Amino acid sequence: MTDAKFESVLANFCSPVLMNEKISNLVSIHKKDIPNIHSLIKYYNYLFKKYDLVMTSVCECSRRVLVFVYKKSLLSEHLRDKNVAEILNKYGYKNIDTLEGYINLLRSRIGHNDFPHEIGIFLGYPIQDVKGFINNRGKNYKYCGYWKVYENIKQAKKIFRQYDRLRNVVTDKLKSGESIENILNQSHSNYNIA
Repeated sequence: MTDAKFESVLANFCSPVLMNEKISNLVSIHKKDIPNIHSLIKYYNYLFKKYDLVMTSVCECSRRVLVFVYKKSLLSEHLRDKNVAEILNKYGYKNIDTLEGYINLLRSRIGHNDFPHEIGIFLGYPIQDVKGFINNRGKNYKYCGYWKVYENIKQAKKIFRQYDRLRNVVTDKLKSGESIENILNQSHSNYNIA
């Protein structure tokens, strides 16, 4: 039940997560382009479980589904960080003891009219940049790439280049006929994670 179009979307928007370089990504998927998105999420969750990868819908309207793709163990560890917890506590993420609890609260906050800016924490953005974005209401940033940068531009550019490189590697492999699962097998074997 693999789906080439869905795998292409994952490669374009989630390669850093798939390749163990980022804790999570969000991808907006148009239902017209991938009408069986919920079935695919279920299937790929089954397929990706051994790689510690999970995907879940965090918001949906009549036309689109916002899918959160994450490395379960890395995101759990990240959310336990003292500095991360401090920011999230300000937004009501208190007394939550499971990753699912955090994601469920994030999902409910996304469902409201104002998009939750703390989502940068869930996406693994640098804390100083998340704080800068929140304090400046998305303005006055020093550089913009995968996120708006308020502090360490040099480090952010290095990360952005790495993310671009990973996207190119994964999309090139897909174009040459490999499947996402095969790419994950190779990646995880190289990192001795599987």
